[in-house]
Amino acid sequence: MRLTIFHKLFISLILISMLMMVSMALLINNSFQNGFQSYLNQSEVERIENMAENISDYYSADQGWRKLQQQPELWRQLLRNIGEHPRKPKDIADTAARKSRSNYNRLEVRLNLLDVNGQSIIGNRKNLKRLHDNVQITKVAITQDGQTIGWLSIIQRENIKGHLAERFLRQQLDNFYWIAAWAALFSFIVAALLVRHFLKPLKNLDNAAKSLSNGNFDYQIDIRGKDELAELSLAFNLLTTKLKVQKHAREQWLSDISHELRTPIAVLLSEIEAIEDGIRKPEPRYIRSLHDQVMTLTRLVDDLYSLSLSDSGVLIDTSHKVDITNIINNIANQNEVRLADKHIAIQRLYDHNQCTLLHADAKSIAQLIGNLFENSYRYTNPNGQININLQQTPVAVILTIEDSAPGVPDDALPKLFERLYRVDKSRSRANGGSGLGLSICENIVKMHHGKISAQHSELGGLKITISLPIKDN
Repeated sequence: MRLTIFHKLFISLILISMLMMVSMALLINNSFQNGFQSYLNQSEVERIENMAENISDYYSADQGWRKLQQQPELWRQLLRNIGEHPRKPKDIADTAARKSRSNYNRLEVRLNLLDVNGQSIIGNRKNLKRLHDNVQITKVAITQDGQTIGWLSIIQRENIKGHLAERFLRQQLDNFYWIAAWAALFSFIVAALLVRHFLKPLKNLDNAAKSLSNGNFDYQIDIRGKDELAELSLAFNLLTTKLKVQKHAREQWLSDISHELRTPIAVLLSEIEAIEDGIRKPEPRYIRSLHDQVMTLTRLVDDLYSLSLSDSGVLIDTSHKVDITNIINNIANQNEVRLADKHIAIQRLYDHNQCTLLHADAKSIAQLIGNLFENSYRYTNPNGQININLQQTPVAVILTIEDSAPGVPDDALPKLFERLYRVDKSRSRANGGSGLGLSICENIVKMHHGKISAQHSELGGLKITISLPIKDN
């Protein structure tokens, strides 16, 4: 049989409740017996103390306690004065002869008069002590003129025994059975309600998970309270929201990729069909056009591959120190010729002889800077300018690359790092841009735990600022 969490919690609460009830019943029963017997013993001692105040009148220095020994009626009168009803002499003799346990509860049977030396004057303390277990002897001093002249000794039990105890236990057990039955019923109802209440958020999570598995990303759990289950429900709602965003992003991503691939493929197909149909001859200029379209597809595929690698983080190895200044110098030198062909000047605003060391991945940093140079080359008008600045603070290395016109509209700045986003799609496609360069840059910066942002440049174009944290050895 499969036990659900409901069954496990329910059984646990019931077992705990039953264990507590049984334990409390046993402890209360034991405490009541000891307390009740202690109360009875103390009550008897108080009565014996009252008797000790009056019995001294029957003592004389010459004859001692002979008067009480010779006149038993005086002893019985003293017992009657403290509320005891002594038996007749023949009954007392019969009781002493039988030494029956059933008479143990009578005070006169357990009471003894002792002289100052502890010798029994009236009563038979030794025999009674031998008859019973778990007994204690309590002695009350008898004084006359400030001197002790004897003792009243009483034999008392430490625990309840006999018929009184049996009746008490039977009554307690009967009461306990009824109390246990009602308590079990109450515990059953309370446990069922509590477990159902506590497991309601889990049931909601189960329903939400099933709904999510069926593709419903709009399902949200109604959160009540601030406990751990409420936090779990809140985390699930956030997960659902993020999955919904990722689903839409993935759909948009596939749509954009399809669109980006469709355009060069359509151009290739139309030009190839034109050559096949004889509309165009396979001249070098047409072959060059086909080559350009193939190169556009190749760059797009390469960028997609680089983006997938940067997403997975396989390109990152930050265990070694690299010189950022040296990487920037190398890439600037590599692009200097073609930038000069477009009449774009490079101005270095940093000390290119000063090393700037940073725990980073050299290949990915080179790809990052190379993408930024490529972006400036493609989207900067001829006779433009590119400024490069590198600064080092105690906590980070800050790289700034900005170019001249054309600029970027204000509403386009937050979208520049989105995949396949272009400010001017027709112009960007004509320049061979895939719209993935800045997305790859953002991934590389994030994998180095840095920040990247885009602002308007004072030169009239775009300013990209990158901050990479410095790691201590």
